[in-house]
Amino acid sequence: MIQFPDKPPRTRKELFERVRAVIAHGPYVMPEASRYNGSGAPGVFLEDLLGATAGSHDIPDAVGWELKWHSDRTHLVTLFHKSPDGPEAIMRYMVRRYGRKDAQGRLSFRHTIKGRSDRFKVDTTTGQVVVRPLKGNGPVPYWSHDNLIAAAGAKLRRLLLVKGERSKRNVQFFHADAYETFHLADFIYELMRGSIALDFDCREARPGSDGLRDHGTKFRITPTMICRLYLKKERL
Repeated sequence: MIQFPDKPPRTRKELFERVRAVIAHGPYVMPEASRYNGSGAPGVFLEDLLGATAGSHDIPDAVGWELKWHSDRTHLVTLFHKSPDGPEAIMRYMVRRYGRKDAQGRLSFRHTIKGRSDRFKVDTTTGQVVVRPLKGNGPVPYWSHDNLIAAAGAKLRRLLLVKGERSKRNVQFFHADAYETFHLADFIYELMRGSIALDFDCREARPGSDGLRDHGTKFRITPTMICRLYLKKERL
């Protein structure tokens, strides 16, 4: 039977020791529990093995370290969610202007931009990241550099990226990379060049309604590119 820690790690040293022990353990069989269902199950299981409890809240998982799990099949890792700062009601405009009807007849705007897509490009002006249409004009969503660094700093100031593999309920963790000193200028640069994907996911609450279901714009990156965002790296 798997013994999970009673308390979260209190120090960086204790956290790293737990990570190394999980890697050295070899294969695990995840318990039959609803929290270990779905594609994110290995990450939840890893948090439990380490005693980290923050989960999806907008704070680091363990003693100031954010935990992310990935495998060879992981295309993009979500760094954080951050809806545009403005202008006011911009997502309602984007849904009505660019949305398409889903199976329930609701206008839905789901679109990924890697620097440039077939309809938009990511641009930067003084102190802002902006998504501009390739054709036409009108309101455009933007994020201030200050708010991006605040969102990233809350989650990503220190990051543990753990690589593993899963087969049904079997999971094994192979190694972990510890990243420190998140760098905003590199983050903005990778947004411009398309290494970081902007992933919009917003729709009408009901067909024709003013209400929206906005899942927050995701900022996502391939696991191999995460090293470009940090000034310090250590392999565990």
